[in-house]
Amino acid sequence: MAGTVKQELGLIFDGPNYKIVKKGGIAGDKVEKHNHPEANVIFTVVKGKVNVFLNDTESHILTPGEVLHFDGNNYIQATLVEDSEFVVNLIHK
Repeated sequence: MAGTVKQELGLIFDGPNYKIVKKGGIAGDKVEKHNHPEANVIFTVVKGKVNVFLNDTESHILTPGEVLHFDGNNYIQATLVEDSEFVVNLIHK
């Protein structure tokens, strides 16, 4: 088979130069402040609404289909505004 489909939460693909993580939770859940200095980050909301903070100063309220890209040297913190699911792509620099 040429393709692989996964839908569970957690680390879903781990290649030599990338990682794909699917996260989810209920309204009010938080992703604590952290960074990924080794990677470029692509953050895609697939369900719900997520408020993403970069470096404690920049806020992005993301809804399904919206994609946020940033350098992993920046610090991210997120709050789920609604029950949500999102996919984080970490692409090694």
